[in-house]
Amino acid sequence: MEDLACKRVRTDPLVFVFPSDHRLASYAAVAPEEIVNETFCLPSKAAPAVRRAVLEYFNHAGIDLKPEHEVHNVVHTISMITSTRGHAVAGLHKAVSARSITTRPVKGEVPTLDLVIAYHKAACSSSGLLVSTPHGKSEFLLNC
Repeated sequence: MEDLACKRVRTDPLVFVFPSDHRLASYAAVAPEEIVNETFCLPSKAAPAVRRAVLEYFNHAGIDLKPEHEVHNVVHTISMITSTRGHAVAGLHKAVSARSITTRPVKGEVPTLDLVIAYHKAACSSSGLLVSTPHGKSEFLLNC
């Protein structure tokens, strides 16, 4: 384990995700109290970091969250929001291009999620570690 290292790459804000024609989609930002009694999709245990961030956020806000559905990934989240007319809190703000859903920032204290990379120390050269994102869409150099 001493050969492994971890580094935070970035911190992303979590946002509310709604159907594009949802009543809250017209708001500039959404407070957690405004989603009480709405259909809510909670990240499943397959996404433990996001799930923990969402649960801690609502707990800190004093909201007794009663999710009706659990979602396993981004595609499942979009599908459930579209089909149930529900909403979620997720890190989708930069990844979403579907016309059927929209994102809104959180009003007040914003929950965040760190993107952390773990790597073998031997993989780092003097110029850093080259990292490719899924599907080879982008690459960046991580200073080790």
